[in-house]
Amino acid sequence: MSDLYYPDNPSRRVRAAQLKEDIEFFCEQFYELEEKRDDLLKEIKLKLNALMKKYSYNTTDELEKGVQKTLKGTALEEYNKFKELVEGADEVIVAVFQITGIIGVATGIFLGAVVTLGFMTGGAALLSLGMVTGVLGAVAVTAILFTVFEGTVERDNMQKAIRDLSYERVKARSCYEAMNALANWLYSIKLWLDEPLISDNEALMKKKLESDFAVEYDKSKRTTVIPFLENYDQERGAWTNEDPDWKSGEEDIIASMSEASKSAPESRAKRSAPDAEKAGVIAFDYSSADGSGSLQLTYVTSDETSCTGKDKDGNTWVIRYESGSTADRSAPRISDYLFTLENVKAKNVYKGCKLTFSSRPSA
Repeated sequence: MSDLYYPDNPSRRVRAAQLKEDIEFFCEQFYELEEKRDDLLKEIKLKLNALMKKYSYNTTDELEKGVQKTLKGTALEEYNKFKELVEGADEVIVAVFQITGIIGVATGIFLGAVVTLGFMTGGAALLSLGMVTGVLGAVAVTAILFTVFEGTVERDNMQKAIRDLSYERVKARSCYEAMNALANWLYSIKLWLDEPLISDNEALMKKKLESDFAVEYDKSKRTTVIPFLENYDQERGAWTNEDPDWKSGEEDIIASMSEASKSAPESRAKRSAPDAEKAGVIAFDYSSADGSGSLQLTYVTSDETSCTGKDKDGNTWVIRYESGSTADRSAPRISDYLFTLENVKAKNVYKGCKLTFSSRPSA
């Protein structure tokens, strides 16, 4: 009912709900990919063990001794540097490092670039997992804002929800793309392990194992994420009048997560501060079988189905929703509804009222 005084509140509610649903959908897709990643890692480990045995290594310790005997010069130096970094690293990095170790004992070549890629993917995966947890936490907090129907409070709450969720949606989409890139890369590695082609052609081996990961991972960056979300909004005709500037920022969204989380709250607050002090005033004509007239009311309070205001003489009026429907929830029209209008002091009740506004707040 506060929509009478704050006509953009329906649009704010729809936009906030859209952003919330987008985030939940992207996060759901993310967790599905995480499960796929875990399943692929299990398969890869089994195939790695089989490949090690093919080259007569039954344990990783045996493989390590073989690598130390086979690799020479800079290849061995590079391997040993990575070995120190791999201890305690993500499972993806460990698996990739083991693959390069097997290739090393078979060919004398160490594919350090592939291990570097593994560090990149493992780091991205771990960061994205943390980001998704934070994003869903923000959604849970924002959900509280949807429970308030007081006019100015609801307006401020929906504006805050739109501000906060706009940024979280960018993160959620970026995380999905990063995990998708990782899952696809692991699938390519699994396919390679199905029929491992190990040769002295370093360029060929590098190409096979790196696959298209770098290209796929770039989809998690701003230059791809923003156009996707823009198109997403355009296709459904989203109301974006009060969206913050969620389109600008660091190119690598995931890599810049820590820095962005520290600076964002302050900068967002400066960009859009809700005007909670301004009370809504509406002027309208009402018409029903019980009578008709004109009123100008200053907003006092409201809930989901009614709102209260005072006229210029201080008399309290209550407007209650009666019935009505609208084909377009994102752009409801007052003419679609019937209201009961009551002058509390005079005890005058006008049922089945149609309202025609001559002025309302601009937001």
